[in-house]
Amino acid sequence: MSYYVKALSWKNEEPKWKVQFVSYKKDHIRTLESSKVKKPKKTWDVEKDRWRALGFYKSMTIGDARERAKQINAQNQTKAQEGRIKLEPNKQKDFQERFISKLPEEFVSEFEKRFVTKTFLSKDRNYDGNRFLRLWKAAQKLILAIEGEPSEWYFNLYDFYDYFTDRQLSVRYMNEILKFANLWGFFICKKMGQPFLQVPRPGGYEKRRIIEAYFEKTRTHNKVSGPISEEALKHKKNDLREDLYNWIYLTVWFGLRPKEVDNLHDENLWRVESFFNGRKVLWVYQTKVIALPEEDRWKPIPILYQEQEHGIKILEANNFTRPLVKSLRFHFGKTVSLYGGRKAFTGLNELEYWEKRPENFSREILIRYLHGLDENRDVNPEMSVRESDSGKYWQTGFKWVLS
Repeated sequence: MSYYVKALSWKNEEPKWKVQFVSYKKDHIRTLESSKVKKPKKTWDVEKDRWRALGFYKSMTIGDARERAKQINAQNQTKAQEGRIKLEPNKQKDFQERFISKLPEEFVSEFEKRFVTKTFLSKDRNYDGNRFLRLWKAAQKLILAIEGEPSEWYFNLYDFYDYFTDRQLSVRYMNEILKFANLWGFFICKKMGQPFLQVPRPGGYEKRRIIEAYFEKTRTHNKVSGPISEEALKHKKNDLREDLYNWIYLTVWFGLRPKEVDNLHDENLWRVESFFNGRKVLWVYQTKVIALPEEDRWKPIPILYQEQEHGIKILEANNFTRPLVKSLRFHFGKTVSLYGGRKAFTGLNELEYWEKRPENFSREILIRYLHGLDENRDVNPEMSVRESDSGKYWQTGFKWVLS
């Protein structure tokens, strides 16, 4: 809520402005007729009888009146903030008492050391402490929301499923939270000498209900990123900082995920291999893949285009920085996210075959492909040649490997 001074330039007499009160409160907005704006608001004109009490005078210029409105808004915001700060200790105390009643501090500390933090985990394990902590915090909210002791959870299965449905969680995220909740239930029941039967993952109707609730949530949100085309990227080259442009360039011409591009700052996570026929291959280590042997975690990207050769120079110079999502949307459209370059990367999409079925990929296949190339073709054909070759180049040549 705030005060606003609106200009009335059409008036013949002073003051040529008026004071309005603007509210974004839900109670006030409900009284409005249907509005299509993203942030609906309700506005009232402040009566002139109240101007003096608020510090507004008819002799003020519109600039002075607006400065006074800013001052009042800042004062009101400070008072509201102080009120929230005073209420916070009481809310925190109530939450802490409820928390301790279900999650005793001493047991929580031991549980976190054993299962959440790195203390009891081997050093060579691929460990993401921040992710585990986030899941554990989410599981704590679930535990606090469920009535009864962990030994009684199995009798209240549908309370868990209703919780997931109400919060419109994805099935994958739900399973991860449920795993931590069951782990806590087993831990605390073992401490208390009570039996524990874990809450099973939902199936059948309950699972469909949770999925439907999740899709209902995402239906109004554009989850799939729009593409950043080669032409759009070239057009924005002078508008973007060099290191930000280079980061987007790598996603467009190598089809990498945001995390994979960030990892390229580490020289141990990528390498370029040259073959006798002049071909090159960029190997990128996928830290996300942990269920495969070490040698199968390297993703090959054949260097077929001149733009990719330039991308190798960017990697060698280590001059690239991840841009903000709002910067991408400002330059490339509201539907674009950090995956925009990867979405437009149609030239090497056959590599997805190996990402999804890595057991079918071997170094020998790639070498056989490189050896079998037509030596009379250009190593780095121009875009016009690629588009008019009637299938000679296709888009990448990977069609030959998979056929």
